[in-house]
Amino acid sequence: MCDAHLRGPSGIITSPNFPIQYDNNAHCVWIITALNPAKVGGELGNIQCSKQGLSVETQSLRLRNRSCLLGNSKDNGCRVSNPVHQTSLQVIKLAFEEFDLERGYDTLTVGDGGQDGDQKTVLYILTGTSVPDLIVSTNHQMWLLFQTDGSGSSLGFKASYEEIEQGSCGDPGIPAYGQREGSRFRHGDTLKFECQPAFELVGQKAITCQKNNQWSAKKPGCVCK
Repeated sequence: MCDAHLRGPSGIITSPNFPIQYDNNAHCVWIITALNPAKVGGELGNIQCSKQGLSVETQSLRLRNRSCLLGNSKDNGCRVSNPVHQTSLQVIKLAFEEFDLERGYDTLTVGDGGQDGDQKTVLYILTGTSVPDLIVSTNHQMWLLFQTDGSGSSLGFKASYEEIEQGSCGDPGIPAYGQREGSRFRHGDTLKFECQPAFELVGQKAITCQKNNQWSAKKPGCVCK
């Protein structure tokens, strides 16, 4: 589908006619908006306990399951006061499965926000045949602009989008014939990769989630020695 406003939490975007060659002089725009821009998480509140005449100092804790932490308040003498719901901003993660555009002539531009074509919000301009690494927006919207010239065409692209919590770079995956150390994808988290004995690593051995929601390098690959 060409020109569409899409809403999360997830979905698929393909170039026109995919997996058949796309048309010349194409101009397609997709705008993706998170279904729940601000998602409610746990609670933050004050826990106060008293038992056998002793008062326990009040603490602030995040409560995902109040009953699990406190049990029966009649038994432990605890109560929660001033509970506050915590919210987290949802952003858009875009992951490509296939990518084949006429290099230098046909492009897919990916940007932040809901105003397509705004040069100030451009994240990437993609072309060629290399499958791009995953892309994460910095807010609850992302736009894609697909443009082709008047001659020549290729098979196009297929990508999936998904809402994730802000402050995350998303799961980059594990290379075929390889393994990964680390399972957290938030700002400052580092993942380390290595390959099976018969293969060697191509790319960075370690990548770090940066504050712009992008990994410091693409996921490496494993090739036969």
